[in-house]
Amino acid sequence: MMTEEPSETQKAIREQIRVAVEAIDGALQGIVRFLTPLRPTMRNELIQSLGGHIEQARRAKESLEGILLELQQQKES
Repeated sequence: MMTEEPSETQKAIREQIRVAVEAIDGALQGIVRFLTPLRPTMRNELIQSLGGHIEQARRAKESLEGILLELQQQKES
C-alpha cells in the first residue's frame, strides 16, 4: 500500500502540470489570435507592452513541459 501512495501523488502532480501547460498554451494562443487582426501599429504597441509577459509565460510553459517529461521518464524507469 505504501508503494501506491507516491505513485498516486506523482500521477496527480503530472496531471496538474499537464493542465497548467495547456492553460498557458491556450492563453498564449488566445493572445496571438487577438493580436493577429489588429492594425500593425496597434499590434506592435501591444507586443511591446506584453512582450516580456508573453516571453515569461512561454519560458514557464517550456519549464513545466521539461518537468513533465522528467517525471514521465522517472515513471517509466
